[in-house]
Amino acid sequence: MLSSIPLYNALAADYDAHFNAPHRRAYDDLAWAALQPLLPPPPATIIDAGCGSGRWAARLVETGYQVIGIEQAPLMAAAARARLPMAAFQLYEGSMEEVELPGVEADLLLAMGSLQYTLDPEATLARMVRWLCPGARVLILVDSLVALVAELLAAGKEEEALLRLETRRGRWIQGDLAADNHLFDSTHLTTALQQAGLVEITIQGLLVGATLLGRTRLLEQLHQQPAQQMSLEQRLAQEPLLADLGKQLLAWGRRP
Repeated sequence: MLSSIPLYNALAADYDAHFNAPHRRAYDDLAWAALQPLLPPPPATIIDAGCGSGRWAARLVETGYQVIGIEQAPLMAAAARARLPMAAFQLYEGSMEEVELPGVEADLLLAMGSLQYTLDPEATLARMVRWLCPGARVLILVDSLVALVAELLAAGKEEEALLRLETRRGRWIQGDLAADNHLFDSTHLTTALQQAGLVEITIQGLLVGATLLGRTRLLEQLHQQPAQQMSLEQRLAQEPLLADLGKQLLAWGRRP
């Protein structure tokens, strides 16, 4: 797999602006809304695995939480340190596959778009669950295999669609840089959560409209009637049968 570190280092300086794109802002807002009912009371401890420049960590710190960030891209880690007050934010620089958190028993773990870039997401997830106290939840966001294959087929890219389906991997290309990532479907994602020892598992598809309408039409809807389209996306996300049609899969479970 191509490492994501060079790509994320390159994105660090303008990473927040990356989410000005309507479809990225939409799935980010949908994920944040889904998180709200799952949050423990502050000042609980939350692990943000793959915290990037600290976007989500900043929201949580502002809400009164103690946040432990994990980030392997040096320039992203530097941006997070500069952004967040150290009294409420502790950063471990390194991969979530190798970093040690001695004595930590967190109340929630987030891996928002980061777990898919590890070499073995299932093993990494099982490892991170051990950092949680009993009853704590895990919330992860990953790219959808089914939605990507559907998008490629609709664009006439049959060979690439079959390659992604066979390898279950995607490739994010940004300028001259690229990073490989694992792709998931709801069945395999549920199995990974179960094998990590989690219960009460829920899977939602975010941005189902990108698959059903096509990306161009979705962007038009988000521009012309954002409130209506986001309301529709929230409703579609509640339907388990549509989960794999979401551009991203949002999943959570609880450690017994």
